[in-house]
Amino acid sequence: MEEHQQDANSALIELDKGLRASKVGEQCEAIVRFPSLFARFPFPILINSAFLKLADTFRTGNNFIRLCILRVAQQSTKHLDKILNVDEFMKRIYIVIHSNDPYARALTLRMLGSVSCMISEKKNAHHSIQQGLDSHDRVEQDAAIFATTQFASHSQQFASSICNKIAMMLQGLSTPLEVKLKLIPVLQHMHFDVQVSSKARTILHDLLPSYPAQDFILTTLGTLTQLAIHSLVDIPAQVTLLLQYLRCDPREAVKSDSLHNLNLLAGKAPHLWTVQNSTTLCEAYKLSTLSNSLKREILRVLCTLTSTESLVQVDMEEGGSILELCRQCCFDFDVIQAALATKLFASLSKHAKHVSKSHQNRLNEEATVAAESLLPLLAASCENSAVDKKALKIVLPALKSLCEVSSDVDFRLIRLLLSLLVNEDVPLGSPTSVMLLQATADMGLSSNRMGVMANFRKQMFELFEATIKIDKKDAESIQKVASLLCVLLFMTHWEDGSLIDGKLQEKLLNSHLNHWIFYRIARQASRMGQHKIANQLFTAISDSVASEQHYFWLIALSDISLAESAVSFHFNVSNATWDKTRNLGELNKAIHHYHKAETSLMAAVTPNHNLLFQCEYIRLRRESLQAHAQLISACSLIRTCPPPAISTMTGGSPGSDGSGSNSGILFTQMKSCAEWFMAVDKSYSKLHMTSFDSDPRTLSIIEILQQACSIMAYAIDLLILSRSSQNASTRQNSNFDSAEETSDDNFYTRAMKRNFSAVMSKLEQAVHADNLSLPLSHTHTECLMQCSSLLLSTPHSFPRYFYQSLQTTNIKLAISPGQRFNKAPVTVEINQRLALKVEGVVQHTSATSHDDDVIMNVRDDERKEGRSKFREVSRVKLVVAKSNQGQTKVNNVKISESDGDLEQIVEPHNDYFSTQFVISFPVAGLYTVVVEAGVKDSDGVWWKTGPKENILIKAYDDNVRIQQQQQQQQQSSQAAEPSNQFASLMSLREQSRTPLP
Repeated sequence: MEEHQQDANSALIELDKGLRASKVGEQCEAIVRFPSLFARFPFPILINSAFLKLADTFRTGNNFIRLCILRVAQQSTKHLDKILNVDEFMKRIYIVIHSNDPYARALTLRMLGSVSCMISEKKNAHHSIQQGLDSHDRVEQDAAIFATTQFASHSQQFASSICNKIAMMLQGLSTPLEVKLKLIPVLQHMHFDVQVSSKARTILHDLLPSYPAQDFILTTLGTLTQLAIHSLVDIPAQVTLLLQYLRCDPREAVKSDSLHNLNLLAGKAPHLWTVQNSTTLCEAYKLSTLSNSLKREILRVLCTLTSTESLVQVDMEEGGSILELCRQCCFDFDVIQAALATKLFASLSKHAKHVSKSHQNRLNEEATVAAESLLPLLAASCENSAVDKKALKIVLPALKSLCEVSSDVDFRLIRLLLSLLVNEDVPLGSPTSVMLLQATADMGLSSNRMGVMANFRKQMFELFEATIKIDKKDAESIQKVASLLCVLLFMTHWEDGSLIDGKLQEKLLNSHLNHWIFYRIARQASRMGQHKIANQLFTAISDSVASEQHYFWLIALSDISLAESAVSFHFNVSNATWDKTRNLGELNKAIHHYHKAETSLMAAVTPNHNLLFQCEYIRLRRESLQAHAQLISACSLIRTCPPPAISTMTGGSPGSDGSGSNSGILFTQMKSCAEWFMAVDKSYSKLHMTSFDSDPRTLSIIEILQQACSIMAYAIDLLILSRSSQNASTRQNSNFDSAEETSDDNFYTRAMKRNFSAVMSKLEQAVHADNLSLPLSHTHTECLMQCSSLLLSTPHSFPRYFYQSLQTTNIKLAISPGQRFNKAPVTVEINQRLALKVEGVVQHTSATSHDDDVIMNVRDDERKEGRSKFREVSRVKLVVAKSNQGQTKVNNVKISESDGDLEQIVEPHNDYFSTQFVISFPVAGLYTVVVEAGVKDSDGVWWKTGPKENILIKAYDDNVRIQQQQQQQQQSSQAAEPSNQFASLMSLREQSRTPLP
């Protein structure tokens, strides 16, 4: 049987057979398969049984088997806390410590160190480690040092007790120097209290003059840095010590290691650095003994120190040491130093806002000039020099910071980058051209000015034409450059909401780009509002896929793009001249295409891709378009009733006929529209709560769409529905007109926020010019249709999560007692309570990098190096609800309506959580118990991620069963009485026939 088809018990039984095999090879094969078993079934019952079996094998096996088991324990660290029988596991492992074989004892010490997280307070383990430190066998002593490091990182008591032992060994003359070098890093874990931390720091300080050898200095300084990072209070003193060694120690390795440790401290606690520290570091740059590599490291430390968003203490005044250093290095012959100085200049310009605005602009201008002088030099030689390529990678991200500080430099920098490509200083299709185009897109998205990219539309189109004419049609870089230029052209139209002309569509469809690049370009086009070209590309490649599900997926995307292209085109061109019939017809066509897309998406669902978000997203988009269509139809109803003035002229009263006829049908239709918009608003809110794995831009788009529905409901309530009650609307509008644009907004969210402001201005003008005592008129319905047109005029931008998930978080639940295989219910007596144990595992997966977006990956700050998740699970909420499927009638028993849902919040540890519920079933019958999970992220936001698990429970009354048995016995005894009487009569009759003697 294949591994993925096995259940937990059968897989464990098979591995147990391997452990009991007579051949060592079979035993080793079974042992190395245990980590994959833990990954597939990460629950305590299986893990506890498996580790007990491994401990048994560790006790009886040879040293090679023990080494394999040690590797399994080191690979399964996150599952060690799920071992239930810790004492038994410890007992089976610890018995090997009494072996006469020093290698067996060494493996045992390493095994104890590997599982120290769960046995950190075991005294016998502490004693064995101390004995191992005194061993004369080097292998056993190294194992004891490893175990010491592990136990000291988990146990405060062990760290306090072993500190004196380590101090004696470090100060003792009998301890070999190699052992002392291995013992020094143990002291970095002595940070549990102030006394032990200061004692460890004193020991390390005493070692510096006593052992001035390079290896000892490097190890001691690194240990002191780690100790300071954990304790925090010693960071200023450690910075001073490292700066002293940087200036005074003549060895280059010591200087380099000091700068490495300073870089760590600058990243961990930049707020603890003083102005004197940064000034000293700048003065150290001027030392004649420093090499170019050390000068680069000094600049890297300063860049790390100033890259933080918090306020750093550096001398920002004119003539300060750090500014003089930047001006000196940004035109240095060493391009790495010049690139780092430019990056430092850009970081300082962001912090200069605390001094003055003019000072910030001056620094930003100097950094821009430095970048403009450096970029042509690096770009021209980047293909032939690895150093120049490395420097270019340092400078390009700094351009984004310059654009964020000032909106006056983005045009200059984008023009410079494109001119390098237009003038053929950088060949098209080279890796350097890809870097320059990505930087251009990054600056365009970061720019605070509208229309900055539109100025380069002609240059980008010429570059695209030149790219598709290159003979290297199969080169991957050519394909990527062409796709980048297409997306940049989309951006130039995305800014002003215009549509791509047919010339680019024709060039693109007739180009040599492969179908995968077509798909990526179409995906970006739908995200940038260019739905017409997206529809053509999706249709062109739909017949070239290998599976039916992919075909239906592309057909659905084609229908969606066709629907959105109709909406964006007609509502965009109809702003000047409003045509209700035409726009209503286009909306109905778009709704029809959305219906077809929903059907195709359902056909594209696979077990591995459920497309829940995609189906719900397009359903809500269709619902919102239907709400707008119903609003236009409702506004047209005013034509079927005479206006108030005509009604008065014909003899009707405005109060009864003029407004009464309108308030009959029209108010009903408008109320239905408002309710529809509010229903879609709530559905968007639910979609937001279930999109835990979506990126922040996706969430902002969902919020914008939700707000658009809410603002339309507010407008209907304000202009129409408030007249029916003759009361002003009480709905608050502060959320609509206070939506300010932020740097994280893309063009779509910015345009929608501007549309919200325009809608609120129209509503405010209508309210000021309105009188509630007057009847409803065409002015109000025209205002509503203009508001609807404004919200639909911006081409829709599909979120990234619609196409690509950058992370996936799943919760796997295991419930005991669980549902049986034959779906038979779990039985419980009504006088007892059911103890329901719920265990779960949080599973994380990240998207591979080969399918990143063409452009958007350079803008996602959350995908920076070192952070691969947008949000993580902090808490898990488990809700247990029961519902009665059927009850047996019991006399004199009052049935309660509901006992309420049970709820518990647990914190996962190593992605595992467990809790228990006690549920009562007072009335006999069948119950369905539903267990639902939700998560809370690190920001305190709750998300409805699921899953839901159902259990069928059958509650029975034992007294009723006893009563039924007694009744059956009574009935059987009563049925037996006539036969007994007949038998007695027959016996009497036989006796009467017998003659007397």
